Amino acid sequence: MTLLPVRGLREADAPVVQAWLRTYLAEHLSWWQAAYGSPPESDLAELVGRDWQELIGADPDRQWVRVTGEHRAQGIVFAEKRRDRYMGFEVGVLSWIYVDETARGQGVSTALMTAAGDWMTAQGVRGREVFVTAQNTAAVRLYERHGYRVVDHRMLAR
Repeated sequence: MTLLPVRGLREADAPVVQAWLRTYLAEHLSWWQAAYGSPPESDLAELVGRDWQELIGADPDRQWVRVTGEHRAQGIVFAEKRRDRYMGFEVGVLSWIYVDETARGQGVSTALMTAAGDWMTAQGVRGREVFVTAQNTAAVRLYERHGYRVVDHRMLAR
């Protein structure tokens, strides 16, 4: 199987990526709102703007952002490298991945996950981790296909 090419994030990607961020954050905020029983105090537009700035201004020494799609982004992945505070070594953290609904089922997530894994390997990290909301079953399956396994659970209460 030939993987789709990935490229760096560009300012021109802002409209598409910010739309994804709105969808992604709105969905996750609804899950967390159901758990906490109250609406978020943060403004969605403010959160989208903050996350876009983090993506476009990623620190190349510790953060990695890539998209698929030559002319219009089809998917995005954001990975980071950090020192695990308990284990004491560098780990790769898959912060998040998103694939446009129109591009799902076309190998975009596989290309992004493979590229992120290759970046983590090149960084020399000793472990990899991802945090995923349990209701996001498609993401759970994707991460499992790429070797991730459940080790602990995040539990929320009101």
